[in-house]
Amino acid sequence: MSTPVFEIRFPAYTSGGPPRCTPKSTLTGVVYVHILQPIRASCLSLSFMGSERASMAPESVNSSWTQTAKPRTIKKVYFNQSTVLWGDGKLRKTDTLSTGIHMFHFSCEFPRVNYPQSRTTPEYEIKYVLKAKLLNSRDAHTSTILSMSQPIMYVPETVAPLLPVSAEHGDTLARFAFCDNVGDGQGGYHMRATGLQQAFRPGDAVDLQLRITGQRTLRKVQFAVIEQTDCFYPQIPEPREEQLDIGRRLWSSQRVLSDTADLPFECDSCVVPDICSDHTTSKRSRSGSTYHAHLHTRLPNDVLVLHETGYLRYTYFVQLYLFSGSGAWG
Repeated sequence: MSTPVFEIRFPAYTSGGPPRCTPKSTLTGVVYVHILQPIRASCLSLSFMGSERASMAPESVNSSWTQTAKPRTIKKVYFNQSTVLWGDGKLRKTDTLSTGIHMFHFSCEFPRVNYPQSRTTPEYEIKYVLKAKLLNSRDAHTSTILSMSQPIMYVPETVAPLLPVSAEHGDTLARFAFCDNVGDGQGGYHMRATGLQQAFRPGDAVDLQLRITGQRTLRKVQFAVIEQTDCFYPQIPEPREEQLDIGRRLWSSQRVLSDTADLPFECDSCVVPDICSDHTTSKRSRSGSTYHAHLHTRLPNDVLVLHETGYLRYTYFVQLYLFSGSGAWG
């Protein structure tokens, strides 16, 4: 007995890979069936489901964890739709599919909803899957005669508003401003970053002006672009509540998106007081050296557009590594 051919095909897509869909796009295709002898069946159904599944204790994150059983996972379904392409959807009657080739056309339109982007990692999976099933009647011993699944690549729309922020310390053109201390005590540095953008799209160039002040001589500066993923359960807290509700975080992981690169810098010939009421004491602001650097890099095209899913939150940042004669800070 020859094996039937049972496939989900997309004649309109010639790239060879799975179709790429976006909000409000229309997906068309056929369920292709080629049989060499008649088959009695009740119906041919087609379902489409979008979901995410995350491990509650992934081995890749918890390296010290001894796995004695399959780790628990949490799952969220974004949508689950189904339709009947042929036969009795209630599975009460049976009919015959004759020998030969049968093609069942289908078309579905995505709503204007920015679902999370398709991605599979050792810690989690976000997927959109079409599944076709040729089913027996409900009183049959075996419910499924033939089954086929086809993944769909889903890419949400990019939304990156460029809204101005209040200018501080004379940065009249700065739309983005950030400052913090690097290292502890008087031997550390105070770093301030400003830029013309506060939001970026995949593939965008990132340009930041850096001002670094400290009492130790700066010998070397390096940087890398990092993607951090935090998994929360039972739900993602508001950003302002995250530090107060750290118990919801199941795990955190980081992925380096760019090779670590050297960052050229220069020392200011005159000491510029670094006035920062949040991070700099009056003693530190009156002493030390000031260094300036222009950080230029480009985001990968595969960075995620949405910063949150059902259980996951993504944060992108530039990690700086400062080297002095007595140590290094990041």
